[in-house]
Amino acid sequence: MAILIGVDVGGTNTDSVLVDPHKVSEANKGILAWNKLVTTKDVSEGIESGITRLLKDSNVKKEHITSVTIGTTHFINAVIEQDAARLAKVAVLRLCGPYTEIIPPFIDFPPGLKSIMNGHVAYLQGGFHVDGNEIRSIDQDQLLKNIEIIKSKNIKTVAITGIFSSLKPDQELFVKDFILKHIPDARVVMSHQVSGVGYIERENATILNASIMPFAEKIIMSFINAVENKLGLKCPVFLTQNDGTVLSAYESLKLPIRTFSSGTTNSMRGASFLGNVIGKTAIVIDVGGTTADVGLLLPSGFPRQSSSYCVVGGVRMNFSMPHVESIGLGGGSLVREGNDGEILVGPESVGAEILERSLIFGGNECTASDVAVAADSSLQMGTRVDMPEEFIKKFQARVKVMLENVVDRMKTNPEEIPVLAVGGGSFIVPPNLQGASQVIRPEFYSVANAIGAALGKISSEVNCIKKTTDKDAVLEELKKEAIQKALEKGAIESTIEIVFFSCEPVPYVDGTYIFFVKTIADVDYDNIKFDAEDHPPITILENPVTKDSKVQDYVKLDDIDYENYKPFINEKRQWIISEVDLELLRIGTYILGCGGGGNPYPYFLCARNLLNQGDELVVIDVKDVPKYSTDSIGSYCSAGSPTVSNEQLKGPGLLEASAMMTKFTGRKPELVFPIEIGGGNGIGIFRVSATSKLNLPVVDCDLMGRAYPAHFQTIPVAYTKPNESYYSPTVMSNGNGNTLILSQSKDDFLIEKVLRASLAEIGCTVDVMNPLMTAEEVATRTIHGSLSLSWRIGRAVRIARQKSQVYKMPEIILESVNNTGKLLFKGKIIGVERKLFKGHSWGEVTIESSDKKHMKIPFKNENIYASIDGDVVCSVPDLISVVDADLGEAVGTQDYRYGLMVFVLAIAPSSKWTETERALSIGGPKGFGLQELEYKPISEYSAPVSVIDQYGPEFAPTGV
Repeated sequence: MAILIGVDVGGTNTDSVLVDPHKVSEANKGILAWNKLVTTKDVSEGIESGITRLLKDSNVKKEHITSVTIGTTHFINAVIEQDAARLAKVAVLRLCGPYTEIIPPFIDFPPGLKSIMNGHVAYLQGGFHVDGNEIRSIDQDQLLKNIEIIKSKNIKTVAITGIFSSLKPDQELFVKDFILKHIPDARVVMSHQVSGVGYIERENATILNASIMPFAEKIIMSFINAVENKLGLKCPVFLTQNDGTVLSAYESLKLPIRTFSSGTTNSMRGASFLGNVIGKTAIVIDVGGTTADVGLLLPSGFPRQSSSYCVVGGVRMNFSMPHVESIGLGGGSLVREGNDGEILVGPESVGAEILERSLIFGGNECTASDVAVAADSSLQMGTRVDMPEEFIKKFQARVKVMLENVVDRMKTNPEEIPVLAVGGGSFIVPPNLQGASQVIRPEFYSVANAIGAALGKISSEVNCIKKTTDKDAVLEELKKEAIQKALEKGAIESTIEIVFFSCEPVPYVDGTYIFFVKTIADVDYDNIKFDAEDHPPITILENPVTKDSKVQDYVKLDDIDYENYKPFINEKRQWIISEVDLELLRIGTYILGCGGGGNPYPYFLCARNLLNQGDELVVIDVKDVPKYSTDSIGSYCSAGSPTVSNEQLKGPGLLEASAMMTKFTGRKPELVFPIEIGGGNGIGIFRVSATSKLNLPVVDCDLMGRAYPAHFQTIPVAYTKPNESYYSPTVMSNGNGNTLILSQSKDDFLIEKVLRASLAEIGCTVDVMNPLMTAEEVATRTIHGSLSLSWRIGRAVRIARQKSQVYKMPEIILESVNNTGKLLFKGKIIGVERKLFKGHSWGEVTIESSDKKHMKIPFKNENIYASIDGDVVCSVPDLISVVDADLGEAVGTQDYRYGLMVFVLAIAPSSKWTETERALSIGGPKGFGLQELEYKPISEYSAPVSVIDQYGPEFAPTGV
């Protein structure tokens, strides 16, 4: 006999259920008993009380309990609340050589969280290139010196992050052993154990995991103590993970971060089970005391996941978590009447103080629960308080609109869809909602989260980078490894399903692939083995941890009024870039990247760090160039693999390339601009232009108006004559002591080949400086207003999100580009194929619409053309951008993955790409070898209005 216990420990209530998994098909769903108790300060007491009552109410014997599975929000709440009592100081050791210092650790942490966690930071010799060669060897003297500093600060948690440690963890393992020899009681977290490629996000997750570990150990061991010692249950204890599967409590001690979002997932999994909607798509509304969390359930019974990264407590990590939108609507939400007679509900809430402050429990504040009880006499809560009928109707109408709006935003098509209402506060959800085929409040709705925990499945993952000549054979071996991991965790072999696998080639690195395999399976409850002697000793949580929140007020980008924001243009017509401007440029440049150019986020962080250090970032208009220079204007970019760039954060390469160009030509640049506006290069230019670097203004222009895969696909090349070369001389540097100059060539296409071949030999990512241009060349051979256009696109996206108009995002973005484009398609990515050829990532993504039409977009780093059911509807040089439908942010070709909801935009290119046959042959279909594909413009080009012209003083032809 196998009986399961599920417990969900929330901030307000601890919910417990007893489930017979062999009777889940019966009328009572196999639920033998359940209860909801107030969460105690010592969480183990609440768990003990809940389970004791379960056993008493059901008469189930202790020896029949097969497992106890617990979900908790304690760890994520500690981060969100910035609680210094539950978060430890962390020493961060980067194994990075000359790289990464432009983006220091904690750079995107909220100030309060940074002040709590930042104990020590060191940039150490070490790291690997993507080909497995060392960037630098470990310097043991340097390492020992930093260990002594860590000891002097009495720091006991250490996060190690090595460049490409997920490819080769040798250095991280060595450093961990070295630390433990000198600090035996240290808790050391190695980044390769936490997540995969993506340095910033992996480091962030490693830091959070390290910081929460001491508190997590106390909480998790108190769970185990309550179950094993106080209750005397001889069964394993599991914790639920972010993806709805379970992890043994002892495994959770090492990686508590994997449980951060388990509460929401538990509710959605429980709702799927209770509502009988497995095999269907449905919306889940989980209403608690303060918020309503709304998510989309897939036919698999698991929640739809967010994009490839998530943000927790203001910190970005490369985990995929359930895509959930929360609104300020719960049982404790305050209800009041506005000046115009309308009813306001939330976001303020009495929360856990509902028993003291709400009307039905004798308080003096009106909450959503009070009005719901007044409207429905069948609700047995407290003492009913009479209210005016008109007030109740206005409240119900307001709640209905709030929920209908969020349901509409979460739906993937306009068709009606079942809505499941669960959670202790779900009695405020109305019986009918527009857009819902039915509203289901299933039996046991108030403890859906605990039921979801009890019925959690087992999962296993394999994530690695390997060099191979037979990727299919490697993938098969990794699938077997993932299945074996699932079996070792206690999976039923016949139920193991490989739910996702991928094999992504790494550009510019022959035969190197990023592999990922994930399985899900049912738990073999009848054969779970439990041996308490195998477990480490239990430490007792003697005293509850007292909260010590260190939340600091600071201006958040989400709080900016983007509709009324104005950039600062000084009397010299210089656009002085702010953090807000950088955020808008980050969004806009990636959309102009057409799937390529690399994610601008690391460059955004770099530029923001420069601002925080007191640097000034200045942009000028093309019309003002002659005031500054007539013949020394430099263009810069990074080139290489986006995969490598996101892991091997930049070093001093741009400055080294600039120094070499000055040495070779005898001329210093007096102005700078990006070679391409699309992707990371659009704002990467600021890392060389800042006052502490070259101290030069950036010209509002570029050479592409987008991103292109080849260096020769630029306007100057398009306007040179055959057998002439624009790219002489060109300088490239990897920032690690290797700087090359291509001094002369009669063919720009040959320079492209040489650059790509060199890339593979010096790390697969380099910084490049083009020949210096004259003011006349900038005026005639660049695309003007590139930064202005990016800024306007980013502003449009931010305004749409702020006004909850994500559903209108395509139209809003097109308005920002003067309606010089078209919405091509909406749908879900259902397939991606990739291959490498001469360093570039070639492939094709397939998107399916709600009416089963299919769009295919072939790409060569950037998107080339788009077809619908075989008919080409758009091609280069038109800009084709795939955009995340939930955020309005671009999706890079490297991030195309199954299940992502997107829309596809086409935007007209600069007329410089279409007014000559040579330009079209370089930037159009023929530039990609598609000789038979005829270019048909999607729209007529309209030049963007300069931000400086719009917001600054009038143009003055003389004087600065």
